[in-house]
Amino acid sequence: MRQAIEEKFILDVLQNYMTYNTCFRIAKTMIDNPDVPSSRAAKVIRKYQELHPYNISQKSQIIVETFRDTTRHKIEGKGKMMVITSSRLAAVRYYHEIKRYIEEKKYDDVDILVAFSGAIDDKGEEYTESKLNVRKDGSHISENQTKAEFHDNFNVLIVAEKYQTGFDEPLLHTMVVDKKLKNVKAVQTLSRLNRTCEGKTDTFVLDFVNRQRI
Repeated sequence: MRQAIEEKFILDVLQNYMTYNTCFRIAKTMIDNPDVPSSRAAKVIRKYQELHPYNISQKSQIIVETFRDTTRHKIEGKGKMMVITSSRLAAVRYYHEIKRYIEEKKYDDVDILVAFSGAIDDKGEEYTESKLNVRKDGSHISENQTKAEFHDNFNVLIVAEKYQTGFDEPLLHTMVVDKKLKNVKAVQTLSRLNRTCEGKTDTFVLDFVNRQRI
C-alpha cells in the first residue's frame, strides 16, 4: 500500500484522519482564534460535547454539517460521504435522525441512502434497506440498485457491515466512523476511500469511536 500511495495509484486515507477528541479541541479554539473560520459544524461539535458524547442525534448534526462544509465541495463538487455504523439498528436510527435534521434545516443538498442486509425491528416496526431507500419520485430502490443510485443521485451512504469491503466508488471522499475498527477490518474499511479519480486530491476521516488514529 505504501508503494501504491507513493506511486499515486491510490490515496493515503490517513493523511486527514481526525478523531472526535481532536476535532473538538480544534473547534474549541475557534472562539478565541479569529484567523480560524467558524462553521456550523464546529458549533454543533461543541454542542455535542456539552450534551452527550454518544448521542445519535448530535452526531447526525455533525455528519450533515461536515458534509455541507467539507465533502460536497470536494472532487469538483461531486464528493460523497460514507457513515460506518456499529449495527443495523444504529444504521436505521442514523437514517431517521439525519433525515429529520435535513428536513428541519430545509437542506436540499444532502441526499442519503442506507445499506444493510436483511430486516431489523425497531420499536415494533420492521425496516429493510429497500423500504427506507426512496428516490425523489417516491419509487423504492432495490438492494441491487443501491450502488448505482449512490453514484448517480445520492451523496451520503449509511452502512452496517455492507460495503465496508469490495466497494469501489472513486467519488467517496469522506468517511465518518462510529464503530470500533481494528486489524484487517480497519484497513479494508478505510480503503474504500483510497480510489483515485480526476479532481480528487485528498480524503477525510472523522472518527467518533476509536480514541487514537487507526
